[in-house]
Amino acid sequence: MAGRRFAVAVANPPYIREGDSALATLHHEPLTALTPGGDGLSALREIVAGAGSHLDPGGWLLLEHGFDQAGEVRALLLHAGFEAVETRPDLAGHPRATGGRRPAAQASR
Repeated sequence: MAGRRFAVAVANPPYIREGDSALATLHHEPLTALTPGGDGLSALREIVAGAGSHLDPGGWLLLEHGFDQAGEVRALLLHAGFEAVETRPDLAGHPRATGGRRPAAQASR
């Protein structure tokens, strides 16, 4: 994928915190699909950090995350220079997806 750029990138990486009680109830997915360990944000950090070199100027990055991680994910996107950062709720009303737009005039990161 080197050199390819996209207008939109959507990710549903593993994001559940290590030791979260929800992990005991999730039997159908491999553990590595659910949690990266630690605070659950390592995969999200890696995606945000590398997204600039894969997004068109003005391109969007949309991320699914835990219901209690919206603030941390918004901060990651803002720190990486994304604009129009916003969180949306799932059907139960929990904040579950956050996205932002790469500035149109931003150089690759």
